[in-house]
Amino acid sequence: MLTHLTSAIASSAVDHALTLAKTDYQNRPLSVAVCDPQGFLLAFARMDGAKLMTIELTQRKAYTSSRLGSATDAFLQRLQTERLDIGYFGDDRFTALPGGIPLFDAGKRCLGAVAVGGLSAAEDHEAALKVAQWVHELAQ
Repeated sequence: MLTHLTSAIASSAVDHALTLAKTDYQNRPLSVAVCDPQGFLLAFARMDGAKLMTIELTQRKAYTSSRLGSATDAFLQRLQTERLDIGYFGDDRFTALPGGIPLFDAGKRCLGAVAVGGLSAAEDHEAALKVAQWVHELAQ
């Protein structure tokens, strides 16, 4: 059971995401970020050929997900449903791009987040979800 997010777990999560890129996403280049509950970066990698903008955006996805304790696709849906401007949240680093997934302990306390960028929005979300599930399995 995941009780805290260490730099070793974060590094393993990054490695797992890079493996997924090769096995599940035809070796398409991506970026992956893992951050702590406050949104500070614990681990990051950008594959050769991944778009430069994924460096910042992927880190912002992890940041947003951890700070809100919500997947970024759910945040996007909330913004659309409630017709909210992202600026209302008062944090210039927030993004609603899909691909950020929070990591929780058994008590539903947010321990951080993992994010993937560089694929399609749906694939970013799917890959980040796979990495988050892997982290939870690793901790058991």
